[in-house]
Amino acid sequence: MTVTIKDVAKEAGVATSTVSRTLKDSPLISETTKIKVRAAMAKLGYTPNFAAQNLANKSTRTIGVILPVATMGNPAQNPLFLEMIQEIGVVCNEKKYMISLATGKTLDELKDSVRLMHQRKLVDGFILLYSEANDPIRKFLHEGKIPYVLVGKPDIYENETLYIDNDNRLTGKNATEWLLQNGHTQIGYIGLTPSQLVDKLRYEGYRDALLEADLEVFPELSFETSADFEGFQTFITENKPTGLVVADDRLALQVREYLQQQHLRVPEDISLISFNNSVFATLSHPFLTTVDIHVKELAKQAAMLIIHYLQEPETLMSKVIVPHEVVERETVKKMNQNA
Repeated sequence: MTVTIKDVAKEAGVATSTVSRTLKDSPLISETTKIKVRAAMAKLGYTPNFAAQNLANKSTRTIGVILPVATMGNPAQNPLFLEMIQEIGVVCNEKKYMISLATGKTLDELKDSVRLMHQRKLVDGFILLYSEANDPIRKFLHEGKIPYVLVGKPDIYENETLYIDNDNRLTGKNATEWLLQNGHTQIGYIGLTPSQLVDKLRYEGYRDALLEADLEVFPELSFETSADFEGFQTFITENKPTGLVVADDRLALQVREYLQQQHLRVPEDISLISFNNSVFATLSHPFLTTVDIHVKELAKQAAMLIIHYLQEPETLMSKVIVPHEVVERETVKKMNQNA
């Protein structure tokens, strides 16, 4: 005789809806109740038919993960995104979900990929791994009332968006303050692209720190491709910075290589501090001093939030801010030593 969800509910002394929510690992059900329901399942030999449940619920139990369009190389090969995808996969596996990647060489390609995934009902919702100003992908998701979680700060619809982020303005300020605390007063900022909101906010934090110290704030230099170092030599020659805040570990390695080609040593001539604490930070000496934004925690929280929202769509829009910390290594020189 087939054991049904009603049999489990009767054995556990709970409502069938409680059994159903336990199967979904809903946060609305207490751990004590979940243990009781799972014990009843084990006693009766109940095996959930997820395929039938998904069909009845019109659910795919699949999360779409949207990568940014490539600007500094293939994002799917970037350790930052690989770490995030891996952590999202871990959470989804635990919750009996799968993931599907959406990528594209152009914004049009990416938007088509996301649209097809939604229209063909291949996913229940999305995790957007980046935040850009005037992003047509997020506009499509928002206007279509498609469930999604944003990794990064929204430029619009903030009160209507589920998002996970660091306080990136504070990370930029703290990185700059690290150089200030080590005696640097001529400090520049090098970013990836002005359209990335994370870059914009970190530059604002850099500016905050220098204004508070009553020091000169230099215009942001943006390297939109790995080969675009136009203006960098002029900046170095004219402003003679002793320290640079660099928006990304990968970019910091490229900056360090370029400086070496100009016969400038890191950190003896110019100090560097970057962000992400990725594998690039310890690829070669001198190891990068960098701001750890806790990438895995960002990804974990994003996955948990989208799954919770899919299971409980009445959830109020919320944000989660993940803390950060400076990891001291070898690329920042103390100016009051060996000057």
